[in-house]
This record gives sequence, structure tokens and C-alpha cells, in this order.
Amino acid sequence: MTITRIDPEERWSEAVIYNNVIYYTSVPTNLENDAYIQTKSALAEIDKILARANSDKAHILDVTLFLVNKNDFAAMNKAWDEWVVKGSAPVRCTVQAGLMKKEYLIEIKIVAAVKN
Repeated sequence: MTITRIDPEERWSEAVIYNNVIYYTSVPTNLENDAYIQTKSALAEIDKILARANSDKAHILDVTLFLVNKNDFAAMNKAWDEWVVKGSAPVRCTVQAGLMKKEYLIEIKIVAAVKN
């Protein structure tokens, strides 16, 4: 099987596709100090990469959300609930974590299937 790397750089690739499975980690492009807005921003980035990889949010299999402040859990969930496809929600885990860029309040890792 072929490994496809989307926008590969020296340190990482934007996304990787192998065996019709997409691996991607999203960070917000809008770094306003608000977890709801950052979550919406990171989810929008997921939509973009999935479209490039012939997929969509209904094909997401697994999600890990890395949240800096557990007090932002409700704000993150509000953005998530507005975005997720009802009836097609993936397996999900939320972890409190310190992120490497201090402006980030959230980072989201997904595994998704390519559309047939």
C-alpha cells in the first residue's frame, strides 16, 4: 500500500493517508483567547483537510481533544456539539494537556476514513 503525505515538511506532514485512513492533527488558526472560538477554528481546519483527502466529518472514526484548561470543557463541547454529525459521532477522548505553543487552548487529533 502507498503512503500519501499531504504537504510534507522536514518535521511533519499536514496529514498522512494509508490504507484509506487519514491521520491528522488540527490546531486553531484563530488564536483568540477563547476556547469556543479556538475549537471552532480547529474544527474548520479539520473540514478543510478532510475535503482535500476525499472525506468529511461523517467519516471520522476517532478523535482525541487536547485541552489546556479543564474549565474550557463546556466551551469546547459547545463548539463540538454544533459541528459533529448527529448519528455519526466518532469515538472521542478529551485529555487535559500542556501544549507546546502557549497561545493554543486546544489541539485535535483525528483518524478518519476516506470516502469510497
